[in-house]
Amino acid sequence: MSRYYGYRTRRSWHSSGPSKKAVLRHLFGEIVHDVEHAFLHLTSYELNALFIDYGREYGNSAGAYARKTYDSWKSGRTQLSGKTAERLLELLPHHLSAKDRFELLKKLRAKYICKHSEYVTVPPENWKQAVHDAINKIIAKSREFKLPQPLYEKATWLANGDVTAAQRLLHAAEEDEARLRGAYLDAEFKRIEIFISHIKDTESVSHRISIPQGDISVTISLPKRSFWEKTFGNNEGRHMSDDKNEIIRKEPLEKAIVRPPSNSNLLNIAANELSPEELVALRGKVINEKLALDVSSQKADQRFYDSTRDMANTVRAVNSLEQSSTSDYEVRSTFETASGRTDIHVNKNNNTVIIVVAIVIGIVIFMMVK
Repeated sequence: MSRYYGYRTRRSWHSSGPSKKAVLRHLFGEIVHDVEHAFLHLTSYELNALFIDYGREYGNSAGAYARKTYDSWKSGRTQLSGKTAERLLELLPHHLSAKDRFELLKKLRAKYICKHSEYVTVPPENWKQAVHDAINKIIAKSREFKLPQPLYEKATWLANGDVTAAQRLLHAAEEDEARLRGAYLDAEFKRIEIFISHIKDTESVSHRISIPQGDISVTISLPKRSFWEKTFGNNEGRHMSDDKNEIIRKEPLEKAIVRPPSNSNLLNIAANELSPEELVALRGKVINEKLALDVSSQKADQRFYDSTRDMANTVRAVNSLEQSSTSDYEVRSTFETASGRTDIHVNKNNNTVIIVVAIVIGIVIFMMVK
């Protein structure tokens, strides 16, 4: 009987479902740990204010227990229960600064925001409408993002004015980042067009645009080459340019980078819409987000120039293969660009085609003679 009773006890424990703390971690992610860490590192003044609210909200006995057990929690002798963690998620952020709540919100947003994907196929010289429509579609979807309602039920501080303002700032920063990436698209697609015009055996080109709201996968549709061109070449079609440096001339590519004026940045607009109190509370975070955008812009510039150089080197490498050998060759290149990534596949297989044609002609002649 004792064995049977023990079996039923274990079975009952397993069927009880996840613990309250596991549920909280599933809902709130790593901010459960952040709140606990903040709780165990409050100043004596902050801690006393929290305990007063704790007793007022959950009863004097609960407040007294929290005061008595705090040292054990801090030393690690006693673990915070799921119920206590849940109460801290509700109460503690009210005792934190607006910038600390900003960081908690940022982590929650990163946990729940869903990135979207779009796929388009365009010719290299006529891409703008389809690509920008795809980008705008993804951004529009991101504007509809809201944190799940159960979070607001367990953490009412998420509805505070400064937290709502922080959501607007984070959304504006994401859109500014998307606009920053988009500023390079004219130059990058012009660069792709130049590459294709340089190399007649470009087989496929794709470009992936990566923005905070998602990815846009662009397939570049290339002009169809006739069987005769594939077999014997055609000097009137796409060709290797004599000017191997054309792709890295900075002036025309730099002119194609059209960045929005700094005073029209959405983050600036959102910051200007803050109340005086919100602006004081969140000024530091606004500055940090602006600095992050500046750093992102500098990194994008570097990726643009690096990928332009690497693309020119690929042109030179293929040109060298073209001039030094009549054999087939294949080149696959990936370029990390300002807006995302460009993948190019060059494939020359004229010899194979000529052999096949020769065999076919031989068979035809043989049949005619026979």
